[in-house]
This record gives sequence, C-alpha cells and structure tokens, in this order.
Amino acid sequence: MTIDKDGAVRVSEFVVPFSDLASAEARAAYIRAQLPPPPHRTGGAGDDIGKYRQLANDHESVPWLARAKALYPCDVETVTLGGVPADVVTPASGIAPENEDRILLNFHGGGFNSGARERALVEALPVASVGRIKVATLDYRLAPEHVFPAASEDIGHAYRALLQDYRPENIGLYGCSAGGTLSAEAVTWFAKEGLPRPGAIAIVCANAVRSFKGDTWFVGEALGFGGGPGPRVRNYFDGADTRDPLVSPGESPEALAKFPPTIFITGSRDRFMSHSAYMHIQLVKLGVEAELFVWDGMWHGFTWVTDLPESREAFDILTRFFARKLGRR
Repeated sequence: MTIDKDGAVRVSEFVVPFSDLASAEARAAYIRAQLPPPPHRTGGAGDDIGKYRQLANDHESVPWLARAKALYPCDVETVTLGGVPADVVTPASGIAPENEDRILLNFHGGGFNSGARERALVEALPVASVGRIKVATLDYRLAPEHVFPAASEDIGHAYRALLQDYRPENIGLYGCSAGGTLSAEAVTWFAKEGLPRPGAIAIVCANAVRSFKGDTWFVGEALGFGGGPGPRVRNYFDGADTRDPLVSPGESPEALAKFPPTIFITGSRDRFMSHSAYMHIQLVKLGVEAELFVWDGMWHGFTWVTDLPESREAFDILTRFFARKLGRR
C-alpha cells in the first residue's frame, strides 16, 4: 500500500471475504448476481435504451417481482395521480385501522432511465404488505427521453392530487436508488412550489449529495456491483447544476432544515453509503429527526431481493418508522 501526496491510497490486490455478519441467503444472492452478471450490466444492450430496459426487466425486475408477489400478496390498481400514471397497492390482509387515513408514495429505482412498473412493484408490495398500508408507486418520466426536473414535476402533480384526500402529515415518501434521490429532492421541490412538507421520508440506497463521491463510491464499486457500463444515453441530470438544492438537497443546510423525519437504509457495500452517512449527520446537526441503518455486506439495492433476511428486517424497520412518524403535525 502507498499513499500519494494528495491522500489517495493505492492498494495492491487483496482478498475481501463476504461478510460473516450477513446471512447465508445474502451470500448466495450476492454470488448469483455476480456470476455471471446479467447482460445489461456488461454492455449487452449497447446504447439501445429500449433493449437495456428490456434486459434489466427480464433478468432482474421480473424474477424479483415473482418472489415479491409470492411473499407479499397485495391487490394492484392502475390509476393516474395528477395526470401521472401510478399503481396503487393495497395489502391483501387489509389496511391497518391506524393507516386508514395514511398513504405512502413510492418512486422506483433504475438509474433514472429504467425500472418502471415491475421494479416499482418490487418496492411497493413488501412495504404495503408488512406495513398494512396503501402505497402508490409512481411511473415518473425517465431519461433519456426526459431530463431534470421532469420527475420532480411529476411527483409534484401526484402529491397535489393526494393532498385532496390526505393531510400532508399522513403522506410518506420513499424510494430505492434513483427513487431515494427523488424522495429527498421532492421535499425541496414541494417547498419551492409552496406545498406542505410530507409527514416523513425514507431514503434507501441512494444519493442526495451529488457533487462529491466519498469513500464508498470506490470501495462499494469494488465490493458490490455498481451497475455496469449502462447505455451511453442522455443522463437525467444533464445540464443541471449539481449544487442546486433541487438536485442535491443534502448539500444545502437551508433545504435540509425543512426536512421532515427521515430514515436512511443502506448497506456497507453500497457505493452511496458515504452519502447516506453524510446527509444523516447534516440533518442531525440541524435538529431534524433522522435515523441511519446499515447492513453489513449488503450491496446497492439489496432490498430488491425481497426474500433476504436483511430485506425483511429493512421492511420492518421502514414501516415501523412511518407508523411512528406519520400523523404528527
């Protein structure tokens, strides 16, 4: 090992065993996802965004959704919220009495360019079932066809529609990866639009501090799976200022001071763990209620594998967080 004058550490090749603190199921899932990686993560789609979306769906979202449906039975209704397509998910076991006047709004992951419908339901079904609460998962506009602030605009329209039937303190926001970023950005977008802040938000395996990388950007990329090359298409944030609070609220004390209670869920091999830890500290310094949960050995988007013990723990912690925080003025 050598250290450069600027503090960069050059590490020779070494072996990092899978964490002994993670479950046997997580170890098996990690190996399955890595060997061999699915074709959309190895450039198999080229620069064809349609093919990329199809391969990601076929090799990840569809099998994940099949497991989620078996484990977390729910009824699904396709609707529009403020003109934006959405699926409303209701647990088959029924909504808990204390949640009759509450709803969660989910924004799916997928790098801002994929993940609609199937991956969205992978995120919505477990939370609705475990929490016995209604979840609306939004089919927001994606890149490369659309760029910032298209998704924030869609979220604003859907939120306005929900405010016709729900008090703001009874609405929670959450999402994984890109969806977690959008959950954070939504709070700042609502403030800009003069909308009341939601009751609470959950940021899962996501980055709302977009102008720096942090240690786990590099460590997580090496130990987890960072998503592969992906298609060379227009990025959702092309042309946007990465320090704009509407893009990167985690870097703005003024924006963060207006946040509702916030929970961060991530893994030690997630390349965005540093971002979650940093934003959590900034919220705590400002007196905002914030909680951080890190599962050792878990990778980016581990909760999409809904049958892992770690994922079940995450769903339980997330839903109990919303149960505690929603409804408070």
